[in-house]
Amino acid sequence: MITKKTPLLQKLKIALTIVTILLLMAILAFVVFYFWASSGTLPLNKQSEIITYSGAEVPPTTPGTFTVMTYNIGYLSGMFNNQAVRRPDKAFFNKNMDSFLQRLKNIQPDFIGFQEIDFHSHRSHYVNQLKTIAESAGYPYAAKAINWDKRYVAFPYWPPSVHFGRMLSGQAVLSRYPILYAQRIVLQKPAINPFYYNAFYLDRLVQAAKIKIDNRYLIILNAHLEAWCQETREKQAIVVLDIYHSYKDNYPVLLMGDFNTVPPNAPHKRNFQDEPETDFSTDKTIETFLKEKSLKAAELVNLTFPTDKPTRKLDYIFYNHERITLIEVSMPEIDSSDHLPLVMKFAFKATD
Repeated sequence: MITKKTPLLQKLKIALTIVTILLLMAILAFVVFYFWASSGTLPLNKQSEIITYSGAEVPPTTPGTFTVMTYNIGYLSGMFNNQAVRRPDKAFFNKNMDSFLQRLKNIQPDFIGFQEIDFHSHRSHYVNQLKTIAESAGYPYAAKAINWDKRYVAFPYWPPSVHFGRMLSGQAVLSRYPILYAQRIVLQKPAINPFYYNAFYLDRLVQAAKIKIDNRYLIILNAHLEAWCQETREKQAIVVLDIYHSYKDNYPVLLMGDFNTVPPNAPHKRNFQDEPETDFSTDKTIETFLKEKSLKAAELVNLTFPTDKPTRKLDYIFYNHERITLIEVSMPEIDSSDHLPLVMKFAFKATD
């Protein structure tokens, strides 16, 4: 206890000791929180799963033709996705889910590749969006791949009330036909990011799914590439192309997803909202795929982001034209996400 008789120097020492202890306790609390928040809850063998739901298989509208959709569903947050605003209430997400399911009835894709779909996340009120869509739309087969499993994500950064919090999110393939095999392939993170940032950063993935359709097989590669670092994204593209090469000689392959960059020579260079202008003119990501002779883009025109006033194309479907025939491409207007979906109708060539 400090009394009036305590020498001033002793008082200072006691005060310094108290401050030091409090500072050490704060540092310890921060370290504990850092390791707890950046850790996940799922073991490695649960990061990629094939799931069977109760549902009826629906054959293609026209025999011999199939429809595939790629959709960055943005966890059904509409235009709120990464904005620093309080998360909408559950009714908002339910409305977006209902709207999407209604449009899905009209499109009737045989296969869907999702990016940014939540499985059990605070930001979307802990709804398993994959399960809800599969069971509501009658898809019996799914493959999911986790790319964000963190106990607490402090993003957007301020205020704390808008933090994503608990995150369990990733990518998924839905299919009306049996999925025999699924692989989760993790791509490199940006080396320029500080280690503490990458500890909370999502994994960028390629999800490879082998699907049995009667007496033939189809490979779907569902990709979500780096958004902010061009150098990393270009390196990821090379890895993705190598993965494509490992399948193309033996199977029809669809390579699709959110590639987070525009086609070569595209004039659409301004980023969403108040982000700084980004010059994509030197970006070689899409060019990497266009230079592959066996690959074709379903189309390079439709702008897919942002949904309300699209300024650029970020979402693609590529296919190996030696084994797949393109019939038509469409871009349904669905406002459940900040991205628009891309839909391709196709047929297998006689050799397959």
